[in-house]
Amino acid sequence: MRSLSLTGLQIAAIPDASGRIACLSVDPESGTVYAAVERVGAEVHVDVVRIAGLDAGRPVTEVIATFSSALAPFPLPPDSAQVHDIHYFPDDRSLVVLLHGGDIATLALSGRDLPIEVVGCVDGGIKAAQWSPDDEQLVLVDGHDGMVAMTRYFDTVYEAPLRSDAFGEDEFINVGWGSKQTQFHGSLGKTAARASSSSPSSSAHPTDHGLPVITFRGDAAYFAVSSVDVHGGARRVRVYSRESSRNFAPALSATSEDLPGLEAALAWRPSGNVIAGLVRYGYDGGAPGRTGRWDVAMLERNGLRHGGFELREALADWHAGCVRAMAWNADSDVLAIWIERADHDVVQLWTMKNYHYYLKQEIAPHTPERRFSGIRWHAEQPMVLYLFGENHVQVRTYSWDTYAAQLPAPRDTATVAVVDGARLLVTPFRTQNTPPPMASYTIALPSTQVHVAHAPADDALAVLLADGTVQYYDLHTRVPDRKGSRLRGGGKVADPAMRWERRIGEGGVVKSLAVGDGGDVAVLSWRDGEGRVWTDKESWAVEPTCERVVWSSEGWLALYASGQLHALTDPSFALDLCASPTSLAVSADLVFALSNSSLYATSLSTRASGSVLANVSSFTLTPDFVITTSPNQVSTYIPLADVLGALNGGPRAPWETRRIERGAVAVVACPSEMSLVLQMPRGNLETVYPRPLVLAVVRRYIHDAHYRDAFLVCRRHRLDLNVLYDLDPAQFMERLVHFVDEVPEVDYLNLFVSALTPADSAKALYGDLARDPNKSVPENKVNDVCDALRAVLEDRGIVKYVETVLTTHVCKVPADYEAGLRVLLRLQAEHPDVVEDAVKYIIFLSDVNRLYDVALGMYDFALVLMIAHYSQKDPREYLPFLRELRALDTHQQRFRIDDHLGRRESALRNLKLAGPDKFDEAASYLSRYELYDEAFRLYADDEERLPAVRDLYGDYLYDRREFADAALSYVLAGEKDKALKAYEKAHLWREAFALVQDMGGSEQVVGGLVSRIADHLASRGRALEAAQIHLDYAHDVDAAVDVLCRGGEFAEAYRITSLHKRPDLVDDVVLPGLEEAHEAALEVFEEMRGQMDKEVARLKELQRVRLEDPDTFYIVEHEFDMENVDVATNATTVATAFTRYTVAPTVFSQSTKMTGQTNKTKHKPSRRRQAGRKGTVDEYEYLLASLGRLVLRAEEKSAEAIPLLRFLAAAHRGLAHDLQAAVLGLRAALGAAVDGAWEGRDGIINDAEASGGMALQGEFAKARAAEKPALGPWKGIGALV
Repeated sequence: MRSLSLTGLQIAAIPDASGRIACLSVDPESGTVYAAVERVGAEVHVDVVRIAGLDAGRPVTEVIATFSSALAPFPLPPDSAQVHDIHYFPDDRSLVVLLHGGDIATLALSGRDLPIEVVGCVDGGIKAAQWSPDDEQLVLVDGHDGMVAMTRYFDTVYEAPLRSDAFGEDEFINVGWGSKQTQFHGSLGKTAARASSSSPSSSAHPTDHGLPVITFRGDAAYFAVSSVDVHGGARRVRVYSRESSRNFAPALSATSEDLPGLEAALAWRPSGNVIAGLVRYGYDGGAPGRTGRWDVAMLERNGLRHGGFELREALADWHAGCVRAMAWNADSDVLAIWIERADHDVVQLWTMKNYHYYLKQEIAPHTPERRFSGIRWHAEQPMVLYLFGENHVQVRTYSWDTYAAQLPAPRDTATVAVVDGARLLVTPFRTQNTPPPMASYTIALPSTQVHVAHAPADDALAVLLADGTVQYYDLHTRVPDRKGSRLRGGGKVADPAMRWERRIGEGGVVKSLAVGDGGDVAVLSWRDGEGRVWTDKESWAVEPTCERVVWSSEGWLALYASGQLHALTDPSFALDLCASPTSLAVSADLVFALSNSSLYATSLSTRASGSVLANVSSFTLTPDFVITTSPNQVSTYIPLADVLGALNGGPRAPWETRRIERGAVAVVACPSEMSLVLQMPRGNLETVYPRPLVLAVVRRYIHDAHYRDAFLVCRRHRLDLNVLYDLDPAQFMERLVHFVDEVPEVDYLNLFVSALTPADSAKALYGDLARDPNKSVPENKVNDVCDALRAVLEDRGIVKYVETVLTTHVCKVPADYEAGLRVLLRLQAEHPDVVEDAVKYIIFLSDVNRLYDVALGMYDFALVLMIAHYSQKDPREYLPFLRELRALDTHQQRFRIDDHLGRRESALRNLKLAGPDKFDEAASYLSRYELYDEAFRLYADDEERLPAVRDLYGDYLYDRREFADAALSYVLAGEKDKALKAYEKAHLWREAFALVQDMGGSEQVVGGLVSRIADHLASRGRALEAAQIHLDYAHDVDAAVDVLCRGGEFAEAYRITSLHKRPDLVDDVVLPGLEEAHEAALEVFEEMRGQMDKEVARLKELQRVRLEDPDTFYIVEHEFDMENVDVATNATTVATAFTRYTVAPTVFSQSTKMTGQTNKTKHKPSRRRQAGRKGTVDEYEYLLASLGRLVLRAEEKSAEAIPLLRFLAAAHRGLAHDLQAAVLGLRAALGAAVDGAWEGRDGIINDAEASGGMALQGEFAKARAAEKPALGPWKGIGALV
C-alpha cells in the first residue's frame, strides 16, 4: 500500500564538455560522483571528472585526470560509449577505469598529484566487465569471447571460453520419469514416442546489441553471464559460483533453460532469490506469444524461470525500443528498468507486493535530447538513484510514502491511494478492506503520476503528473451513519469525479504536491539549480534541498533535507525538526517526521521539538494518537496530548502497546471504525482494533450520551461495561432514563447489570484518569446503580423487565436474594403467567443451593417447593425434611430451619419464643454455639433465667482463662464459690479475701488461701504484698519477716520486728538474710569480673591477628587462579560441558547436584557466614558490644548494692567493706578495659573499609556512629564502711 515519493532531486551539468558522460561511480561515504567523460576521434580521450556537493544542491565540477586510449577492436552498438566502467574503491580511495579497447587505468585520489596510470591491456578488448560487490574480483569477457577472472590487483585466477555445452555442476538428475518415451501416445503409438522433437529456432531481437552482460549476486558468491550463442544466435544465461576452496576461481554452476526472445538486460537481485531478465514475444525467432508482449522474466539460480511481469509499453515502442539496462536497489525492493523508446528514454521503478509488480515511478529526461546514458543505484543508501545523460548527472532520493486520507471523525474514510503506472488504486478502508493488488475502484490517468496528496478537510485528492499537470478529484466516498451502514443496499463505494485539471508552475522537474484548505494546491519543482513552490496565486523560491511542502495551521511549510521547517509566507518562521526526514505528517499543531528509525515531533505554536520514540519503522496519525510500528513486533499508541506535553517539558506517561507480526507497517487508521490497517512483509493486509482507538471512541460516545453506541462497542470489543458508569458517574445517574431509552433490550440490560463491579474501570482503562487523584466512584456504586435502575424499570412495567429487576437484586453486593424472591411472590399473586420463566431465570442467575436456603429461611414452604421444583433438585433430598418441619409448631419449625441454615442467633430467638419449657434446650444451644451476647439481649428482663445465663457465661470465660471476668459473671450469678476460685486464679487477692470474708469462710479455708496466694506473690517478687497477707489474715509475724528478707525488703523487715516487738527475729531471720544477700551480690560481681577478663584476653589475641594476618582479620578473599580452567560448575563431579570436538554442549544435570543452594540463598547467607567467623574484625566488634552490655549491667547491679551496703554497714561492717571494695574494683577494671578496647578503633574501621573485604557486612557508617560506653560516678556509701 506504499508508493515512492520523490523527496530529493539534484542535477549537475558538465560545463564546456565537448564529449559525453560514459559512466560514473559514487563515493558512498561523501556522496562525491566520479564520471568518465569521453571524446571519440581516432582514439578515445577520457576526462575523469569529480562532482562534489551534489547531494547538498551546490555541485562543484572538476576534471582531475585525462588520458587517451585506443578504440574498441570490435563493433559497438550505436550510441555506446568506449569507456565501459569506472569503479571507486573506498578503502584506498582509488579509481579503476575499464575501456572497451582493453586498457585498464588506475587513479589514486589520496595524493596531491593525481596521475592516471594504464596498468594493463586486455588482448582483443573488453566486451563486458563487472566488479564483485566485495571489490575483490573483476570478471570480464574479452574480445575473443573468453571469460577472465582477476583479483583486485589484476592477477588472473581463471580464464576459459565463455560458451560451454555443459550444463554445469548443478545439472539436474533425470531418471526418465515423465519423459516423452514413457508417455502414452494413444493411436499414434510407439512411432510418436521415437519421433524426435524439434522446436523452432530462436534468435536475438534486432535491437539486441549482442554483447555479454555480467551481474553478481549481493553476497558475491555467484554471478551470471548473459551471452549470445554462436550457433543459432539466441541468448543464454550461465551462472557461475565462486568458492573459497578454489581460491574464488569461477566454476560453471548452471545454464538457463531455452528462453526464446531473451534479451541482454540482466540484473541479479541482491537478496539472491531471482535474476531479472527480459523476454520479448511475438517476433520471428522470439518467444511465441502475443505481439507486443514484453516480459521481465525472473530466473532462479538453477536457470529455471520463476515468475515475472509484463512491461506496459506501446506497440510502437515494442517494435523499435529496447531495454538498455536493469538494476536492483540495495534493499532488493525496487527494480529500475531503463527503456529506450523511439522518441525518448524512460526509467521505470517497479516494486512487488503480494506477488504483484507495481509501476511506481516513470522518469523521463529533462534535457532536449531526451536520452539517458546510464543508471546506477547508491551502494549503501537504497533509495538514492543516479541517472546521467550526455552532459548531466542527476541524483534522485525517494522515500516510501502511504497516500492516506486523514479526515476527522465522523467523516473519516481511511482512503488509501496506491500508484500503479497510469492507474490509481483507491480503497476506502472504513467501508471495504480490499486486499492488494485489488482495490475498491481505479482512477485512470493519462500517465504515471509523480505524487498524490489527499485534502486535509475534504474527501478529495490531487494527482501530480510529470509535465506539471494537476488533476483534482472529488471522491464522494459513501460512509455509514450512526444508525447503520447505507452500503448494505448495494451501489458504489465511491463516485470519483474530476473537479478541475490544470498545469501549475512554469516548467522544470516537478517533485511533489500538497493540498491545503479549500482545495488549494502547491507544487514543488526544480529548475536551473533552484527550487520553487507554485500555487495558482503565487510562488516562492526555496533552496534546492527542499524536499516537501505541506499545509499546516501556519500555512504552507517547506521541509529541507537538514530537517528545518520554514513558513513560505513568514520568512522568520523556522523550526528544527530532524535531519534527513523520510516521512512527514501534520496533525493540528504538531508536525511528525521519521528519520533514522526515530520519530520526531515539533509544535508549531510553542516551537518546541524533540525525539518522541526510537526504533520506529512506520507511523500514522489519528486526531487523538500517533501510532507507530517497530521492527521488534510492537505497535505503540501515543496520545497527541502526551507528545505536546513532553515537548514542553512535562512528564512522560506510559503508552499503550500491542504485539504485531514481524515486519508489519502501518497503512492507515480509521478512528470511527476503531481500526488500524497493517501491511505484512509479503503484502497482505491485516486489520486490528487497538484498545486505545476503541477507548477513544467509547469515551466520545459516553460524553455525548450515546450510550447505545458505547454499549455495542464495549460488547463487541469485550470492554468492561462498568466504563459506561465509571467514566462520568454523575451524568450516568442523571441520564439513567435516557440510558434505558437507548438500551431497551432486556438482554443488554441484564448484561450491563451483571457486569457491575465496585472497582473503577475508568482508571484501569484510561491512563489520564488513573493519574487524576480527584477521580473516584462512590463506595456503594453497584447497589446505587441497581436500586436506581430497578426503580426506572419498575415504573415501566415489572412484567417486561422482570429479568432485569431480578438481576438488580441478585447482583447487589452482597446479593439480595430475599428481595428477589419477594418479587417472585409478588408476581405469583399478580402475574402468575410469568412466574415460571422468572423462577427459571433467577435459578440460572444464582447458586441454586444458596437460593433454596434463602427461600427456606423466609419460612415460605410454597416458595421453597417452587424453587426446588424448577431447580430439578431430587425430591428425596428435601421432601423428608419438609415433612418433618410441617409436623412441628411455628417457632419450633423456624428454630429447626435457622439451625439447619446456620443462623444461630435467629434459631435462639425462635427457641425462646417457643416457651419457658424450652429453656434447658436454649441453654444447651447457646452454650454449644457461644451465643452469649444474643442470650443476654433475649433474657435481659427475665430475672429467673438471667442468672443461669450468667453462670454459663462465667464457665465460658473460665475455660478461656479470662478469670477476672469469669469471677464477676459468677458473682452476678450468685455462684460465690466459683467466683472465689476465679479470683484466686486471677491473682486478685484483695477481691478474693473480701469475698471469703463476706462468705464467712472458716480459718482452715482462709489459712489455705493465705498460704497459696502469699507463696505465689513471693515467687513473683511481690514480697511486700505477701508479708501484708501473712500479717492481716494469718497474723504470722515470723512468716512475714521471712518473706521480706527473702525478697530483699530489709527495711520493712526491721519495721515489722520493731512494730510487733520481736527483736529475736533480727538475729534469727534478718541477719542471716543479710549474709545470704551479701554472698549473692559478691557472686554476681565476680562473674562479671570473669567475663570481662576473658573478653579482654580475646581482644589482645585479635590485635595480634590483625598485625600478623590482616587479610583474615579484615575478611579479604582472593579469587582462585582460573587459568586453564574452561568452565566453572556447581556439579560435584569435575566435568566440563565443552570440549574441542563438541558441536553442541554436553548436557550435565547440575540442578540435581546442588548443595542445597537456591537463587535466594546462593550469595547472602554465605557472605554472612564468612563475616561472622572467629578471628575477624566482626568478632572484634562483637566483643566491644559485649563490653558495652557489661557496663550497663555493672551500673544496674551497683545501684542495687547501695541499699544492701547500708544495712550491712549497720549490722556487719566487714561484709559491707568487702562488698563495696568488690564493686569499686570491678568498676575500675571495667573502665580501663573499655578504654583499652576502644583505643585505635577508628583506624581499624578505616583499614577494614580500605581493604575491600566483607568486614562488618559493609556497614562502616553504622560502625563509626557507635558511641563508646562509659561508667558514671559511684562511691557506694563512702567512708561509712
